[in-house]
Amino acid sequence: MRRVLVTGAASGIGAALVSLLRDEGVSVLELDVSERAGGLRCDLGDAAQIDATAASVEGPLDGIAHVAGLPGTHPPARVLAVNYLGPLRLTESLAPVLAPGASVVFVSSIAAHRCPWAESELRALAERSWADALAEVTARVASGSDAYDLSKRLLGFALPSLTARHAASPARARVNLVSPGPVETPILGDFRQTMGEARIEAAAQIAGRHGRPEEIAQAIAFLLRPGASWINGIDLRADGGLYALRAAAAP
Repeated sequence: MRRVLVTGAASGIGAALVSLLRDEGVSVLELDVSERAGGLRCDLGDAAQIDATAASVEGPLDGIAHVAGLPGTHPPARVLAVNYLGPLRLTESLAPVLAPGASVVFVSSIAAHRCPWAESELRALAERSWADALAEVTARVASGSDAYDLSKRLLGFALPSLTARHAASPARARVNLVSPGPVETPILGDFRQTMGEARIEAAAQIAGRHGRPEEIAQAIAFLLRPGASWINGIDLRADGGLYALRAAAAP
C-alpha cells in the first residue's frame, strides 16, 4: 500500500486530496496546523515544530503533497515561512524516509508570475538562513499579497535545484509543482481582499468559472502516482486555461 503525507489536510484542496487518495487505497498521513484525529499537528511557520514533526514520521513515504499555504491577508514573514521555507525544510527533513521512486508535489500558484523580483534577488534570498530570509522579507516586502506572490515564485525558482538534488538522492524522488488559478476554497475570500474583487471575477469570466478543490486534487494525485514516474521537474498549471487565455487576449 502506498503511503503519502499531505499537508494542509484539514480543508480545501488538502481535504479533497486526502479523500481522493483514500478512495484509491492510499494510506494518508494528514498534517495540519489544527488538531486532526490520527494526524500530525504542525505549524509550517515554526522551524522547531517542523524538525520535531519530521523526526516523528516513520518511513517509508511514497509521496509528500505540500498543499498547506497562507493567503496574503497574513503578515509577509509568516506567508514566506508557511508557503516556502517550511515546505522546503519539511521535505529535506523527510528525505531519509522517502521510498525509492517517491514523488514530492508542491502547490504553487499562477500568481507567481506577478512577482517582480529578479533571478539574482531570488537566488540571494534562497541562499539565506531561515531567520535572515524572514528578516529580509520583513524589511523589503510591504504586504502579505506581495509576499504570497514571492513565496510561490520562489517555489518555481527552487524547482530545478530541488529536482536535481532529489534525483541524485538514494530514493531518486521526483519533484513537481502544481500551479492553480483561483479555486473555490475557504480562503478565496482572502484572495478577493488582497488581489481585488475585480481581478478574481475577471479570472472567472476568462476561464468560465473558478476551479474546484477536487480538480486541483486530481492533478496532484496524478503526479503522486507511480504511473507519472517519467514526469519530473515540471510546473503543471491547473487553471482552466486562464494563463494561456490571458496571454492570447493581451495586445
